Amino acid sequence: MNISHHSTRYRNFHNKLFILLFLIIIGLLGFLSTRYVYLADWTVNSQNSLNEITLKLLDTLEGPIDIVSYTNNSQLKEPIKELIARYQRIKPDISLSFENPIADPEKMRTLNIRLEGEMRISYEGRQENLAKLSEQDLSNTLYRLLRSQERTVLFVQGHGERSPTRQANFDLSNFSSHLKKQGFLLGTLNLAKSTALPDNISILVIASPRTAFLPGEVSRLIAYVNSGGNLLWLGDPLDIKKAQPMYGLLALSELLGIEFLDGVVVDPTTEQYSISRPDYAIVTDYPEHPINQGFDSVTLFPQATGIERLPTFLNKEETLKEKEATEHEDSDENNAINSPFEITPFLLTAENSWLESSPITGNVHYSELLDIGGPISIGMTMQRQTKLKRNKVKEPTPKHTKEQRIVVLGDGDFLSNTFLGNAGNLDLGLNIFNWLSHDEQFIAIPGRIKNDIILDLSPTQLSFLGMFFLLVIPALLILSGTLIWFRRRNR
Repeated sequence: MNISHHSTRYRNFHNKLFILLFLIIIGLLGFLSTRYVYLADWTVNSQNSLNEITLKLLDTLEGPIDIVSYTNNSQLKEPIKELIARYQRIKPDISLSFENPIADPEKMRTLNIRLEGEMRISYEGRQENLAKLSEQDLSNTLYRLLRSQERTVLFVQGHGERSPTRQANFDLSNFSSHLKKQGFLLGTLNLAKSTALPDNISILVIASPRTAFLPGEVSRLIAYVNSGGNLLWLGDPLDIKKAQPMYGLLALSELLGIEFLDGVVVDPTTEQYSISRPDYAIVTDYPEHPINQGFDSVTLFPQATGIERLPTFLNKEETLKEKEATEHEDSDENNAINSPFEITPFLLTAENSWLESSPITGNVHYSELLDIGGPISIGMTMQRQTKLKRNKVKEPTPKHTKEQRIVVLGDGDFLSNTFLGNAGNLDLGLNIFNWLSHDEQFIAIPGRIKNDIILDLSPTQLSFLGMFFLLVIPALLILSGTLIWFRRRNR
């Protein structure tokens, strides 16, 4: 090949062009790697990918999400980072940080951080704690924080009830602060001063009254229930020495079809938790109910009483049908055509507990003649379909149906400032309010089965593998090394 000045220039030009194109390709690859990410999950059942339900949920979350995990344990940080990274790949404005819970114990008590690695998730001014590390629990927490509808909770006042604002041990100010963080709007209602109840009430709360209601106030409560309103009634053990043990609310309990029993629950299982008070009850097993879904914490109920269904309530459906035929359509209290309540116990004490009818002094023993054996129902839910009519002068309107929900508890202390921090009391209280406000929906994410993660070998197979790795492989290495040495020696 003849080398000339022209061919040299031509070759140099090609070399420079090659280098330029090579640099351009490298630059484009770097640019594309920062703008476009391709991820592939080749694991069985896509174990390292988010479920489609979670992906749809993340598309609806517009604002940033802040997640703080309270742990200083590196072994706990890794699975937390791995789970949150799956969400961050879809929604980059999710931030994750870690804080040492030992550094500020007072802050941990304020935030109700009880477990190592527990996360506090914030979204658009609302916060919620998450103790379980799983996609389903995290997605459900994000779903609850997404709720934007206004939920107004009014606490009835004027009869010595527990206050949502006062700081006394008897009151509910600590629990109310958690409700506000969950997006609830709280207020108080004095029935004696109000001629009519507001229309925007999501939940009306009767929290352990100490003095009797006036007849007019009871009538307003009954009208509220008849109109389909949601109600939480926190009761306490009856004081039969008083002229009105039910504080004037006997008509309301009859309307709901329940009655409070005379006595205090005695639970011997509290001794296992070093609780010396016999009138404290522990609940560890929960019947199937939306309030109890995914809830398995122990709850403590000081001085609780039992609740039972009224026997006459079973025949109330026929009575309501007869009454519906005779009622006038334009009456305010008859705007709801109600079916009977479906009553379900959702809190039951242990089987060896009982309802003590005698005053609790000294050693307490169960009496078959005087006491009621366990398990005792200390929490009831009532729900029914309510058909509402909008009264118009001339033109009729279609009927609107909604589900009315009511919760009656035989104890109000478990949410008080004194006992709120015990075990799972706070979480149970939040579950109750979520159910009453129709926000108990959970995202059902099917679990992924991890195949081929267990190697099941018999003792014979294990022995064979041990012999293979300990004897056969070293022998092969020695033999091959010896052969190579002989071959090199004979050259």
